Amino acid sequence: MTNLVVHVDEPEKVSMAISNVRNFLDLRPTSTVVIVVNGPAITTLTTPAWNDMLQDLPQVEVDACHNAMASHHIQADQLPDGVTVVPAGVVRLVDLQDAGYAYLRP
Repeated sequence: MTNLVVHVDEPEKVSMAISNVRNFLDLRPTSTVVIVVNGPAITTLTTPAWNDMLQDLPQVEVDACHNAMASHHIQADQLPDGVTVVPAGVVRLVDLQDAGYAYLRP
């Protein structure tokens, strides 16, 4: 089993990231997947872009960077159910890689 962390920091990469996660889980269904959203991509969490994936793949953890939320004036109550706010996306990425997660940035 391979654990995977997907880093999404560009809004235009959200669709590709979601597709990558779906393809990965099709072949590695027992893997743990965490998506860390930071930078300008944080704004996409307030749109329908993530709804289908959050509903279809509830086992995928989606983490929102608090720093990016603050810089884009996004409050936690604006995020969809199932999204976890982490203090800093970059720290979350480093911690997961340190824990053995493979890193993917679409």
